[in-house]
Amino acid sequence: MTKVMKKIFSMLFIAAMCCMAMVSCGNEDEPEKPVRNIWETVHESESDIYYQFYIDTQKDSSSIFMYNIVFTIGDRVSPAMTIRVDAPLTVDKSGQVFTYAGTGIAPYMMMGSGMIQLTEEDYLVNNLTCVVDTKNRTYDIKFDCHGGHYSDSGSL
Repeated sequence: MTKVMKKIFSMLFIAAMCCMAMVSCGNEDEPEKPVRNIWETVHESESDIYYQFYIDTQKDSSSIFMYNIVFTIGDRVSPAMTIRVDAPLTVDKSGQVFTYAGTGIAPYMMMGSGMIQLTEEDYLVNNLTCVVDTKNRTYDIKFDCHGGHYSDSGSL
């Protein structure tokens, strides 16, 4: 190798080492990415009632999506609908049991291609308790809404 080639090789090697050192330092100002898990309930067809539990331990609340939910109010039956409820979330010490709980929650309902929030008092979700056990792969959900009580449990 000639002296010029050795000098170029040395400069390239030093430049590569500097780049690697800068990349390994990272940017400590960047916030941590939130931990987000999505658990879905067991269902056989898309027309069955099923749920998706969005669990984000970095936020004050997480979402429950309820698909094909039908409410019976008196002798009337609602059409099947998709509803989202955002509620405070707590985690047990094992990190495997997640509990959504709250009252006076304005749910979101799918209308057309978007979700609209239902803020009228009749539509508020009250006495919500939903336990998602990721170890045993089960869920249990209960709440009051529109003058009725709703409860369901099953497998994830």
